[in-house]
Amino acid sequence: MRYIKSKLHSSAVVFTTSIMFIMLFQSCKAQNNIVTADIYNPNHILHSMEKVADWQLLNPTERAWNWWNYGPFYAGVMSLYRNGGNEKYLKAVMAMGEKVNWKTRPQPYNANVLCIAQSFLELYEIKKQDYIIENTLFTIDATLNRNYVKPDVTFIDNDYWLEWWSWCDALFMAPPAYAHLASITKESKYLDYMTKHWKMSSEYLYSKQDSLFFRDDRFFTQKSKNGEKIFWSRGNGWVVAGLARVLIHMPKDYSERKFFEQQFIEMNTRLISLQMDNGFWSQSLLDAENYPQKESSGTGFFVYSMAWGVNNGLLDRETFLPVIKKGWKALSESVHANGKLGYVQEIGDSPTDVTFDDTELYGSGAYILAGNEVYQLMGGTVNKK
Repeated sequence: MRYIKSKLHSSAVVFTTSIMFIMLFQSCKAQNNIVTADIYNPNHILHSMEKVADWQLLNPTERAWNWWNYGPFYAGVMSLYRNGGNEKYLKAVMAMGEKVNWKTRPQPYNANVLCIAQSFLELYEIKKQDYIIENTLFTIDATLNRNYVKPDVTFIDNDYWLEWWSWCDALFMAPPAYAHLASITKESKYLDYMTKHWKMSSEYLYSKQDSLFFRDDRFFTQKSKNGEKIFWSRGNGWVVAGLARVLIHMPKDYSERKFFEQQFIEMNTRLISLQMDNGFWSQSLLDAENYPQKESSGTGFFVYSMAWGVNNGLLDRETFLPVIKKGWKALSESVHANGKLGYVQEIGDSPTDVTFDDTELYGSGAYILAGNEVYQLMGGTVNKK
């Protein structure tokens, strides 16, 4: 009898445990389905951006707050304020500006120093205080006033490569600040300078055959292990995001606007076919077999660019929406439980290995910029302040 009772008790425990496991599994499955379905809900998107922004604000790096690494992040924080209207994000950008005394880094000819100035210019439009952009104006004017120097956008063996837009990342760093300053001051000289130098870099680094940018001239002849041209994901992300941020401030009737729109459409259309099945873009865009890893910074900039293009009537919604949603899902799955964004490739200029624990400021910025456009695309209400 004892044996029988024992067996019955064991069977009951096993049965109960099995039922509980099945219920737990079904609950988790249902919860996962809810999460999967919910990631395109505007409120969910807004919460996700805030989570990433809050984590990054609490975890600054040792780098100077006005260096380029912080530029995309604070640009994202500014757009988060404009969408959600939460004053704490406006105050966060103000605190950054006050900490660096509204100054760019003291290298006026280096495109990188103007990345943070994009946020200064946005704040100026809200606060209307001249001191916010005085240094930005000085830095850009200093560059314009050296026009007698012959530009040189080569990279190899060029001791002065940092003084010209000789690497494709530069097209995100400086041009949007020029375009925005032109909009604020109503002086076309800033837009004309930007256009001249963008075209110079484009003629040198843009492959019309591939509708993609080489990072710099070192990559003209380099090939991946599979013999493909090396077009770096984040490098091209910098460019398409830069195009979007230039077009935001460029007048509709500007004589060269069609050039920028055409390049924007060409690049984004090319990128559709290069998206991997997992929703990311390979770090080496033409060689996903060699670099199949998840990478969120390039993908973030691509999703931002595409969503902005649809929101502003430059890209077809029906064509791009599935690509954007697939990319946003991939990005959403890159966020740690505490808000840290993972799979962000380290600072560099070419494809490298990356893990879920890798993060950088510009990755968080790309995520928030992308999220703000997807938020609007999904019907989110924009703050009118």
